[in-house]
Amino acid sequence: MMKKRGTFLMTVHNRENATWQGTLTWVDKNEKQQFRSALELIKLIESALDEAEGGSHEK
Repeated sequence: MMKKRGTFLMTVHNRENATWQGTLTWVDKNEKQQFRSALELIKLIESALDEAEGGSHEK
């Protein structure tokens, strides 16, 4: 099964406490979300790709 891909635009507004803060734009859906850390950025991307596949990522 081929996984869907997404196109994202990441804008880093600030670097504080050794991590990034900024905006992530999901280009395919024209949705924007703020992130406060690199970990949060990764989780936003993972969530968007799970949504694109029609599933949910359970831990």
